Amino acid sequence: MFMHQPLPMHDNAMGAALAMQAAQRQGKAWQMHDKMFENNQALAREDLERYAKEIGLDVARFKRDMDSDEVKKEVLDDQKIANEVGAGGTPTLFVNGRKIVGAQPFDQFKPIIDEELKKADELIKSGTSLADVYEKRSKSK
Repeated sequence: MFMHQPLPMHDNAMGAALAMQAAQRQGKAWQMHDKMFENNQALAREDLERYAKEIGLDVARFKRDMDSDEVKKEVLDDQKIANEVGAGGTPTLFVNGRKIVGAQPFDQFKPIIDEELKKADELIKSGTSLADVYEKRSKSK
C-alpha cells in the first residue's frame, strides 16, 4: 500500500503528492511517480503539468484534479494516517507491522520478509485463515 506523506521541509512535496493523486484518477499514478522521481530537481507546477502531458494524461483534467479540494483531502487523509502510525519520514515502510525507515537496500528487507513469510505459514498451518494472517501479524508488534 502506498500512502502520501509530503514533508513540510520539501518545498515541492505537497505538489508532487497532489500530482500523483491527480494522475491516479486517470490510472497513471505510477507513471507520474516515476517521471517525478527521474526529475526530482524539477517539481514546480509547470514541470508537473509537462510530465502529465508526457505520460498521456488529459492535462486540463489533471490541473482541475490537482486544484480540487477532494484530491487535497485524499493526500491529507493519507498524511494523517502516516502520522498516526509513526511514519514521520520518507520512505517509511512496514512489513506486517514491522517498521523500516529510510531508503534501504533489498538485503535489509529480505530477512524480515523471509521471517514474516515463515510466521505466516505457521499461522496458516495452525488454522488461521489467509485473510486473517496480516491482522494477526500486525497486532503482534
